[in-house]
Formats: sequence, C-alpha cells, structure tokens
Amino acid sequence: MKQGNLKFLLVLGCLAFIAAVWGSVDCGIRLTRPGISHADAIHLRHLIFFHFGLTQLFLVAAGYFFWRRHRRWKRYCLVVSYNEKGMQLNPPGIRTPSSRLYRCHLHQLGENATGVKLPPADAPVLVYPMFMLSGLSSGTRLVQELTAAYARQTGGTVPQLFFQPVVGASPWLAQAAAESLRPQLAESTGVLVVAHGSGLADPPPEPALFCRRLRELLPGTEVALGYFHQAPDAAGVMAHMAARRILLLPFLLTEGLHTARDLPTPAQAAACGKQLVRLPAAASLLPATDSDLS
Repeated sequence: MKQGNLKFLLVLGCLAFIAAVWGSVDCGIRLTRPGISHADAIHLRHLIFFHFGLTQLFLVAAGYFFWRRHRRWKRYCLVVSYNEKGMQLNPPGIRTPSSRLYRCHLHQLGENATGVKLPPADAPVLVYPMFMLSGLSSGTRLVQELTAAYARQTGGTVPQLFFQPVVGASPWLAQAAAESLRPQLAESTGVLVVAHGSGLADPPPEPALFCRRLRELLPGTEVALGYFHQAPDAAGVMAHMAARRILLLPFLLTEGLHTARDLPTPAQAAACGKQLVRLPAAASLLPATDSDLS
C-alpha cells in the first residue's frame, strides 16, 4: 500500500472514530431530555448501539493493522564486539525489546566456536558492529564468519543481514564526548585523540571524522589526532600541541592492553613541558544494560 493511501485511510478512520464517539454522546444527551417519546428513545438507543459498534470496529481494525505492520517489520538486532569486553555495551540510539536483542563477539563466530546464540533466521537481522574503526575485522571478516556461522547452525539458511556503521562513526559519540570534555576545559587546555593504527592502504576515516566533529562542538579548543602503530605518532603530536594541559582521549572501545601500554604517558608529557590528563576509553560514554531498550 502506498504511503499516501495509507495516510488517507488513517485520517478517514480517525474521523469516523471521532464522529462515532460524538454521535454516542449526542444521543445520550438527547435521551435525558424530558418529554421524549418512547419511539424516539428506542431510535436513539439504536443509534448509540450503532455508534458504539462503529467505534469497536475501528479499534479492532486499528489493532489488526498495527499487528500486521508489526509482523511485516519484524527485526532482530545482533550486537557484535571484537571480544567479550564489549559484549554488554549498547550501540547509541538502539531501540528494541530485549527479547529481540542478541550479543556475541567475533571470536565466537569461528569455525571451532560453539555455544554462540544467533537471532532466528525467520526475519532480517540488523548487525551492529561494536568496533571503533572500519576495517577487515569489522567488515570482510565479520560478514564471512557471521554468514558461515548461520550456515552451520541452520543448515544453510542465512537471514537478510543489514550491517550498520561501526560505533566509532556515530555522531552521538562525538556529542557525548564533547559533553564530558566541556567541564574540564580551561585556559591552555587541548584534547589529544589517540587511535589505533591500521595497516590498510587507506586508513579508516572514523578518528579524523570524530576529531572534526569535536572541533565543531568545542569551538576554540585545540583538538589533535595521533596514533599508535601508525604515523603521526601520538607522543610526537602531543609535543607539538600549543596547549600546555592535554586531555588524552583514547579512541578505543574498552580499557585493555592498548590503554595500558600504547598511550602517551605523563612522563613523556612532562618531558615536553606539558601536563597530561588521561580520560576513560569510549566505553564510558556508551550505555551498558541488558534491560528492555524499547
């Protein structure tokens, strides 16, 4: 059914419902008037029953319509993280009943992995990659291993898989980061975003996009981008920043080996005359709950 026809039927149904309710109320008021004849009273009662039946018919039709629409647009959501550390995080803006929300991590999808619970194959699946960067793991590997896991579990039936952008590309993430940074900004304070390096010919665009959004949300604040395992090196970028107080924001999903080993240290900052304040990884900005999200 076309969108225009659907809107027309909806408006027509609402008008019929309003008219039926108004007609029932009007007939009820007329019944209370003194001197009404017996025949007129019976006629008004018949009209009330008619209007009442019309409203009930509208409610039944509306319920059936929304039930059919709900079945037609049935969806499952699958949140896939790189490992178990990100499994309890929710992508920003996700809205779904908990009964249709599934979680797993990339290592569970391997050929020798067992026990992973995937959404049923009777409806499309929205796949939310809980990765900060687009690349092989969040792209080709995820598609191949998820497809293979479904084929093994269902005997070859693979549902429609709709892959959403990685969480590092979400505008919501930059907004949440800006809100957490704003109270900490003072004179001569800058923000250093440190991201994971990539061996790809074209580096993932998410870190640079995140920094551009931060500059728009925090006008006048120096926002620099550095990497570990890729140039420009984060420690070198920090040394050339104009700000003396540096808020280090790891462009990483969770706390782990990289946050403990690969980020610039307070000693490196002091060596170039700066004060370093290390902020939590991006996971602190995301909701972590298993409750009903709808």
